[in-house]
This record gives sequence, C-alpha cells and structure tokens, in this order.
Amino acid sequence: MKKLLFFILFFITLISCDKGKGNLKYLETIPGGCAQEKGSSLKSVIESKNDTVSYSITNGTLDLFIGFYARCCGEYSTSTEINENTIFCRILTTKIGNCYCDCYYTYNFRFYGSGKNYKYEITIDGNVKFTGQIKP
Repeated sequence: MKKLLFFILFFITLISCDKGKGNLKYLETIPGGCAQEKGSSLKSVIESKNDTVSYSITNGTLDLFIGFYARCCGEYSTSTEINENTIFCRILTTKIGNCYCDCYYTYNFRFYGSGKNYKYEITIDGNVKFTGQIKP
C-alpha cells in the first residue's frame, strides 16, 4: 500500500512540475533580405528605418521575425533555445561584411505551437537587442 501511495504522489508531483512548460517546438529559421545570399555585394535593401522584431501566430505556428541593419556582405549563423517559458534566438556574425553599404538582414524563426504567453529574447553578436512577450 505504501508503494502505491508513493507512486501516486510521485506521479502527481511530476504532473504539477511540468505545468509551467509549454508545447512549443522549434521548426526552422528562414533567412531573408540580405541574409538570403551569403556574401553578396549586390544587396543593399532598405526595408525599414529601424531594426525590428514582430511575431504572428497562424494555424498553430509562431513566426518570430527579426530584421536588423549591418554592413553588407556579412554572414551569420543562428541558434534557438526554449527554456521554460522563454524563447532565446541568437544571431552571430561568422564573417564581417567588407562592403561599403548597409543591408537589412532578416531571419524568420518558426515554431510549432502558438507560443502564447512566452517571452522572447533576441541577441545579435552577444548583445540583447530585443525582449518582449508573445500576447494572445
């Protein structure tokens, strides 16, 4: 009887500890703007006046869009991590641009799940650029 009671209490504890975690899963990162063609010196796109972040939730998919200005001809790597209720997106320079123009680089981080009530933190080259919360 004690073993059964212990098992039931253990199971209830597991369920209650997992309550705060969501079901958000990373799908892919889609480069755009100047990031579409690595090292291209032909791109000098002006999409917005400022660095931007936006999100949309469509058909159970969260799209987190990041756009930023940097010197043309640069190359970047990206990574994501979901820790409890926070989405971390990292963009890191792998090749510094050596062209004499500014480009608007974009990355669309896609996740399966709505991401409602998740927080996000986006860093570019180790500097926190954007923070916010996905609101329903």
